[in-house]
Amino acid sequence: MNRKGQGGISGAFIAIMVAVIIGVGVTIPIVQQTIDNSSITGMTATVLGYLPVILGIVLFVAAAALIR
Repeated sequence: MNRKGQGGISGAFIAIMVAVIIGVGVTIPIVQQTIDNSSITGMTATVLGYLPVILGIVLFVAAAALIR
């Protein structure tokens, strides 16, 4: 029986899990802390406030694309 295709699926699943764990556990909190510690105000602060949300959405879309 040929099992070459199964390695690709499990490898992709592991890659998705690593990307999500690193993105959610490391990247988003660091970006949020950096934004909170900066002295940026006004419209720039509003736009930067959405950056962690955008990162989360990008991770979600990337994971969904790899699963599909």
